[in-house]
Amino acid sequence: MERVNPEPIMASRDKIWEFAENVATKLSFSSGAPIEPFVFHLGGRIVYKNAISGAPAPESIEIRTRNDFTIYLPTLTSPARDRFTIAHELGHLFLHYLAAMKRNKDIIMVAYRWVDANDPQQQRAEWEANWFAAAFLMPQEKFKSAFDAKDINDVAQLFAVTVHAANVRAKSLGLVR
Repeated sequence: MERVNPEPIMASRDKIWEFAENVATKLSFSSGAPIEPFVFHLGGRIVYKNAISGAPAPESIEIRTRNDFTIYLPTLTSPARDRFTIAHELGHLFLHYLAAMKRNKDIIMVAYRWVDANDPQQQRAEWEANWFAAAFLMPQEKFKSAFDAKDINDVAQLFAVTVHAANVRAKSLGLVR
């Protein structure tokens, strides 16, 4: 089997947001719900490791088939941070792996969180996975409604994400400057 990196699908941020929300709806994932059982239901595993315990590195995903993948998480991050990382890695599965499978069914895709800053293709794939994660975990209308009624700390807690992730989502939706 050929090992490949994710290739960006080059969809707009809004299209990726819409797609992520549709995936969550179709697969009955509720914002704020635990994400680990969702990964297991899809056929995935989650492995915690530190950066020196060998490849693949933490904050990565290895996808062998659509229903056989492993998400690697660091040992020293918070559950809220891990939640975004898991959703980010699921973005690679739903956006990049499924697209690559249409071209070549005999692949293993490995996506690393930290990619070459001089590789615009890998940088773009990372942005796309981040856009997917944000919309998957914090659907636009639910987020806007919560943001209007609550403090950002409460919003982050409602969606079980970091305050940083909630702030980035609020800014990307034009709710703050």
